[in-house]
Amino acid sequence: MDAFDADVLIYAAVPGHPLGEQVAALFRSAAPATAAGLGSVLLLPEVLGRPLRDGAVDEVRILAALLARLDLRPVDRATAELATALSSRYRLKAADATHLATAVGMGAERFITNNKRDFPTTITEIQVTYPADLAGPADGDISTVKGMFDELVRRGGDPVREVEAALRAMGYVPAVPERQGDKPREVYLGWADPARDYTSGKYTLSLDSRTIWFSRLADQQEVRDMPGAYTTGNYVAFRIYEPGGVAHATAAARKVKRQP
Repeated sequence: MDAFDADVLIYAAVPGHPLGEQVAALFRSAAPATAAGLGSVLLLPEVLGRPLRDGAVDEVRILAALLARLDLRPVDRATAELATALSSRYRLKAADATHLATAVGMGAERFITNNKRDFPTTITEIQVTYPADLAGPADGDISTVKGMFDELVRRGGDPVREVEAALRAMGYVPAVPERQGDKPREVYLGWADPARDYTSGKYTLSLDSRTIWFSRLADQQEVRDMPGAYTTGNYVAFRIYEPGGVAHATAAARKVKRQP
């Protein structure tokens, strides 16, 4: 599930806003009877305070409807303690740290925000996603391997091409593309190594426009201490968009390629 920062909800309430449309699409794609995401109760004053003061009735109505689709969580002691740790680690203001702590503590998959200054994508506890990175109506067909490559390259550019070339050169084979959970940023392509037994996991590794993940436990143990590696959920991953990221990911893929 996605967690939301205040700024992107405000964008979503503005008709025709290029970033807001991307965010509003997430709400439209969620089943009507279910929550479209989660957030901190601090969203209420942050999102509704100004338009209520200004008497912006239409904006209040739209924002209230968006907030009603979210599972808003209280700031309990556990959240406050996590916010304190995150505030220290990333130099965040109290409110920003609380939003991030709520997302992390509730196990959200992504934190949707446009605050690139305070929430860089280098945050490791959760996937920080900006509205511009969300899939739009013009996204390509990802039902084929070629369509997947085209879409991943469109989102990530040259690093994706470089990783693709390296994996092919090592003998990895791209598998059928999937859209995990049918959420825009979760588009990824699995890769298999026909020379190895990977039946314990669906793929040997997976690639999206920014990251490559190693799914097999034995492979994770081999690469977790390599340069550029970080642990996220049930995977060990490498950010291919960072300086040296392609080289680090390629070295890891080459290392596990040699494992039985």
